[in-house]
Amino acid sequence: MKSISAVDLKPNINFLPVIGMGVLLALVISLAVFMAASVIISYTAVPETIVPYLSFITSILSIFVGALFVSRKISYKGWLNGGLTGIFYVLIVLLLGLFIAGEFPVFTSFLMKVFLGFIFGAVSGIVGMNI
Repeated sequence: MKSISAVDLKPNINFLPVIGMGVLLALVISLAVFMAASVIISYTAVPETIVPYLSFITSILSIFVGALFVSRKISYKGWLNGGLTGIFYVLIVLLLGLFIAGEFPVFTSFLMKVFLGFIFGAVSGIVGMNI
């Protein structure tokens, strides 16, 4: 009986464009949620104190959907591809914050955000591989 190596089972797909599409999907979701939230906050009595919580929840949701998309599309090493999606999402959001607001988080805060982006992305990638 002929054995099949694990290398033969990997699909022949370039993973960086797929990760880029997942990050883009996550950014579009974030933009849509933030635009809707800004309209709601502007025209209703919802307090602005919810913005940090909304930002955190939106980031988690966006990373989850982007990493889920990537892991379903690539279909191997979901934790790694999802984690990379989370890291790239966080880096792009932090760079956009630097250019728009002119402020960059303290180094420990930066490392924590990148670490959490990787963890949420990796967990989402694992979930995406198993559903």
